[in-house]
Order: sequence, then C-alpha cells, then structure tokens
Amino acid sequence: MKIAEYVGNNIVTIELHDRLTVETAQGFLTAIAKRLNGGWPGIILDLQHVEYMDSAGLGALICAYTMCEKHGTRLVFVRVSGKNLELLTITKLLTVFEVYETTLEAERSLRASGRYAAPATERAVCTA
Repeated sequence: MKIAEYVGNNIVTIELHDRLTVETAQGFLTAIAKRLNGGWPGIILDLQHVEYMDSAGLGALICAYTMCEKHGTRLVFVRVSGKNLELLTITKLLTVFEVYETTLEAERSLRASGRYAAPATERAVCTA
C-alpha cells in the first residue's frame, strides 16, 4: 500500500492507494499514529484510491477513528465510493464517521471548529 500525505493549514490529508487489508492495516495505523504524536488537530482520510477493503481494513478505520478521538483530533473521510461506501453503509459506520464528497468540504468543516491556524506545506509519501 502506498500512503501519500499532504499537510497544509494545520490539517493532514492522508491518501491511501491500493488495498486496505490485514496485510496493510498496520502500516496505515502507523501513519495515523505518527500524525497524532505530532499533535495535528485534524486529519482527512481520502479513500478514493482504495480498491478493496476487507474486515481488517474496516477495523483499522474504526481503530484510527478511536485513536483520533482519544487524542482530541478530528478524523474525517472524503471520496468514499463504490464498494467502500456500501461497506460503510451496511455496517452503519456512515452514522459514526464524518464523510464528505470533496477535500475542500472536509477542510471547511475542520476549519469551522477554529483550531486550525498557521499555514504549513509539506508532502511525504511512504510505502507500507
């Protein structure tokens, strides 16, 4: 799995590529933990390039959400479609997760809470 991270306006966007499965879930959670340890107040998780998600991948999303809640960080999701949207609908996680159509909508929602300042720009790509 490839994980691309974009940082700006005190918000991290994590873009996953390929599959979120038992083989890749730990790498994903490590990327989330890294940003939580850095004190980031908002994380956007972009799922548009996730081709397949198994039960372990779904569990990793739940774990990431719980980790963020414990750190006082808002985790929001963008571009969830196809089978991934169906999976979140069937499991009723759409009633728990904040899901937006676009990154811009997600950023506006995060900024509305007033905790986001100081523009920064950074890009990192890691492979898990």
